Amino acid sequence: MLGSQPQAVSGEIFFIVGGDQATLATITPYLAIMGTRHMYVGPSGTGNRVKLVHNGLGAVTAVAVAEALAVVVQAGVDPYVFYEVVRNGGGMAYGTYFERRVKRMLDGDFTPTFMAELMHKDVKLALNLARSAGVPTPLLEETKRSYDEAVDSGWAKEDFSAVTHVVEKRIGRRLSR
Repeated sequence: MLGSQPQAVSGEIFFIVGGDQATLATITPYLAIMGTRHMYVGPSGTGNRVKLVHNGLGAVTAVAVAEALAVVVQAGVDPYVFYEVVRNGGGMAYGTYFERRVKRMLDGDFTPTFMAELMHKDVKLALNLARSAGVPTPLLEETKRSYDEAVDSGWAKEDFSAVTHVVEKRIGRRLSR
């Protein structure tokens, strides 16, 4: 499934379904009770692989956004102005993560909807999948190191956007006001 606590509460979970496609018709009514969408992705195990790669990409995005905010802050730009430019500018930097997390990060709110320790686990699993597929993933490797540091520094139970604290530690200042 994709989504976290807010989507689960609102019934907007997206299910990634793998397995016997003939069974999909049988389980679709149950999926509809818990979520708004589902997608068949292939035979057994494919859903898990799709989920891991998806979460790995989300983790890379979290680190990249934290680094971008650090550059903005260190360069003397109001991060809330940057937030509004990205949200409203129509450029390629905008995405769901930006919409759902950046304002909270700037406000210092790391209340978990998906904990950093869970993202850390998924990043490690995504890396294992990439290695077994023979694909070099240097961005994911660096992302894992950032999540290693976040978990080791005591931010495991915060939202996965708490990887921002690692970037804050690296620059010696907070990004939030």
